Amino acid sequence: MVISLAMPSRLHILMQLACQLYKAMINMKFEKSAFTGGKQPFLITAIALLAGFSFCASAVVTPTTARKQIYAAAQKQATTVIQREAKKRGWPKYTAKLNIFVPAEATQLSACAKPLAVATPDNSRINLSRLRIDLRCTDTPGWTSSVAVKPDITMPIVMARGALERGHVLTEDDITMKKYNVTGTRSDILWRADDVLGMTVKRRLREMTPITPGMLEAPIMVERGQRIVMIASQDGVTAQTTGTAMKKGRRGEIIKVKNESSGQQVNARVTDFGTVTISK
Repeated sequence: MVISLAMPSRLHILMQLACQLYKAMINMKFEKSAFTGGKQPFLITAIALLAGFSFCASAVVTPTTARKQIYAAAQKQATTVIQREAKKRGWPKYTAKLNIFVPAEATQLSACAKPLAVATPDNSRINLSRLRIDLRCTDTPGWTSSVAVKPDITMPIVMARGALERGHVLTEDDITMKKYNVTGTRSDILWRADDVLGMTVKRRLREMTPITPGMLEAPIMVERGQRIVMIASQDGVTAQTTGTAMKKGRRGEIIKVKNESSGQQVNARVTDFGTVTISK
């Protein structure tokens, strides 16, 4: 809930009405012939208009309050924190709506003559669902205040287009990008399709479920006992032969394989479906 500003006083309303009348006079086309007595009435009218200008200039100046100072400082600090976190997490384009809760006691505080000192509690991982911002007026006497800010941050993320069963390997037809409020998500979110394509679903996912890294695992590319291609590289020279996988493996995993021609068992890294690489 964004804080509401105080209602204008009766005096302020009367001043605004007077200013509106003054502006109406400015818009009128005064002809010299309309004034009796020559130049003197015109001069008096001009002086009156200048006086009205000074009156209105003072009327539109709204006194600064501590409540407004607190709101503005909290808004600026929360925006800075969100921008820093978005850059740290590598987020693409996002939108953020700030819900700022200023304590009621702020109406009892005097406006601060100096800019407010602002601080956000230092945490290893910022909780964007609820930010606490501490503010301090360094006047003598001064005051302190704490403000709660609850942002609503939305951005396009990867979601399951339909229900997906455990063990399913994701393709472009399985996912969609949709705007989602990521403020309260407890796990990392995925916003690039390339991060999920070719991955295996670890558990059943319902339609329009936001996909997170914990829901996925690299697919099994080599099964135990499977006949595989073994690629060996050394000094820029590449050799290829066939072998048998002694255990199953996912991309990047090191598994034991048996060379068919020599019968020797060696360690190899799974690089693709049915393919391993041996580095010497």
